[in-house]
Amino acid sequence: MFQSPRTIASSLAVLLVAGAMAPVAANAWPLGRLLHLHPTVSNSQDTRISVQVFNKGVGLQDLKVDGHIYTVLSHESLTIKAPAGTTVFAASPGYLHRKGDLLFAVTPEMKDAKISIY
Repeated sequence: MFQSPRTIASSLAVLLVAGAMAPVAANAWPLGRLLHLHPTVSNSQDTRISVQVFNKGVGLQDLKVDGHIYTVLSHESLTIKAPAGTTVFAASPGYLHRKGDLLFAVTPEMKDAKISIY
């Protein structure tokens, strides 16, 4: 099939205009952030401490971490990543605590620790 040079040129012009109107973003190319230029910088800035909370109780437990409430199902665990000094409160009553009680505060010594609640 024969296409005239005028049709090809107008098609290229439309593509050029559409490309100029598209928003420019850092990860707009098809591979996304696959080739991130500074992977060590983003990892070194994360100073949060990871703590695993295990619910040994029969019912579900609600935890209040930095103003957000998280639910831990019975005999399940939840991993919390928070900066040092973050307090964890009980948002629901449990076997050994009441609603609003301070369960623990995240400290650097607690890194990758497993804490059980009832």
